[in-house]
Amino acid sequence: MHESSARPSGGNGKAIVLGFLAMILGAALWAVITVVTAHEFSLVAIGVGALVGLTMFAARPSSTGIAVVAALFTVVGCALGEFLAIPAYVAHKADVGFSKVLSVEVHHPKVYFDSLDGKTYLFWAIGAVAAFSMVFRRIQAARASAAAPAPYGAAPQQPYAPQQPSAPAYPNPQQQYGPGPQQYGGQQYGGQPGPGQQQYPPR
Repeated sequence: MHESSARPSGGNGKAIVLGFLAMILGAALWAVITVVTAHEFSLVAIGVGALVGLTMFAARPSSTGIAVVAALFTVVGCALGEFLAIPAYVAHKADVGFSKVLSVEVHHPKVYFDSLDGKTYLFWAIGAVAAFSMVFRRIQAARASAAAPAPYGAAPQQPYAPQQPSAPAYPNPQQQYGPGPQQYGGQQYGGQPGPGQQQYPPR
């Protein structure tokens, strides 16, 4: 059996596409939460990782590299969410256009990097690990299922052949059925009695 036939088939391309969409959605949700609550929650990074991981998990991937892609999507989604949250919050508070504030941030990236700290990177890493673990476990489970041995006696290569019934064993026609014609004691029934024997019935 070739090695390629033993690998489980899965939707690797589908997982990448869905993971990318989940990354965009997670970044948008990050910005919305920041604007609505007027606070920045680093825990949202774990939510982005869970969103990316579960979405790619549902696509049933089979390559280990997809788990690495899930972690990268999570980090990019967190960074993009943080990048969009700053102009979204400023535009909402200052009542100015979002695109105008975003343009200022693009031309002055120091504003963005100054808003990041060690705790932010830590939660990004936690979210990436969460996404990686979800997808990697799915891949390991798929490979273990594909490598599981077939049940005993369920080999598909051998066609089913019912056992032919054996012919009943009849007695040999040349052999007389039952005991011989000799009577108990070696005397044939109806013959002359031997010495010391009495004929039955007695006369």
